[in-house]
Amino acid sequence: MALTDRMIRIPDADRIRTQDPNNHLHCRKSQLLAHVAGRTPHSDLLMYRALGSTSAVYRHCYLRGRDRWAFEAPYVTEDDLRLLGFDLLSAGTVDVDRFAAGLPELLAAGRPVLFYAPRHHFPHWVEFMERVGTVAEERRLLHSFLVGGASGSEVLLLDNTTDDHEYVPLTVGWDVLREGYAREPERWFVDCSTVVPRSGPDLDGFESAYRAFLARFRDGFRIYDLIGENLAAERAAADAVYRAPGVNSIALLAGSRTLFGRFLALTRHGGQVRAAYADVAQLATALSDRINAFHAGAPALTADRIRGDLAELRRREQRAAALLTEEAARLPRLLPDGGDGAHR
Repeated sequence: MALTDRMIRIPDADRIRTQDPNNHLHCRKSQLLAHVAGRTPHSDLLMYRALGSTSAVYRHCYLRGRDRWAFEAPYVTEDDLRLLGFDLLSAGTVDVDRFAAGLPELLAAGRPVLFYAPRHHFPHWVEFMERVGTVAEERRLLHSFLVGGASGSEVLLLDNTTDDHEYVPLTVGWDVLREGYAREPERWFVDCSTVVPRSGPDLDGFESAYRAFLARFRDGFRIYDLIGENLAAERAAADAVYRAPGVNSIALLAGSRTLFGRFLALTRHGGQVRAAYADVAQLATALSDRINAFHAGAPALTADRIRGDLAELRRREQRAAALLTEEAARLPRLLPDGGDGAHR
């Protein structure tokens, strides 16, 4: 099967919408989540481990100095996608001719294609990085691109370089891909992958996995104090607001708590637990905005005020976690069974 003048487009391209309003996930995870959410109403089951470990966030952002988008979040994993009913298949790194040859058959079967390539080779990414002030040493990083269609002259990408980080369709000519590949072939078409729907969700599998997570879930949430203690020093030292460890930590925490709240809506947890985590997510998101503004120099925000809010957030987290684990211990089943169905 060959590409022609007619665009081959996956049928659900218009349903690929961001599921990460806090913009905290690694690009590939964000794309996978957006895709499967357009295919199944059960995608929020993937968030059962979203609470993760705040110590892991601290090690990533503070000790290693990495940003939120490089964090290996313990949700939207290959194993959990399989529980949801999707197989993630990878062909590894391929050359441009093999990529072009394999694309039409996959797209015609309704399967998206994902690959990594240097983002500075794409005009829309160059414009985005200029607009948001990406530091020079990060402009050559690889990005995961999601292909939703192709013809003989252009490729349809679904990317989220808009201000609200929503996925929108845009086309790039094959010349962009071929010229970029010619410049850096070893960095193009890395980890070419596709997603294959296989079955409905394995609710028993998710039940077991969620209970295993809760059995190991122990967290003192000390990170909130550490973010507050480092506010002033980070504000003075950061070369770009988005690189500050506190900015990245609170973004990861706000994003994960927001997604965990969506998971709770699919469970048999009661209103008290759901409300407690809704409060946590709301305050964490508000604090993420405030800490960004503080590092950007907003005069009305003081470090002491933010520290007080962070202390309150830590108290809310501790209370919510206690409610969650106590209720889980009492419930004979946490997720619906096959007869109940799962609803948003």
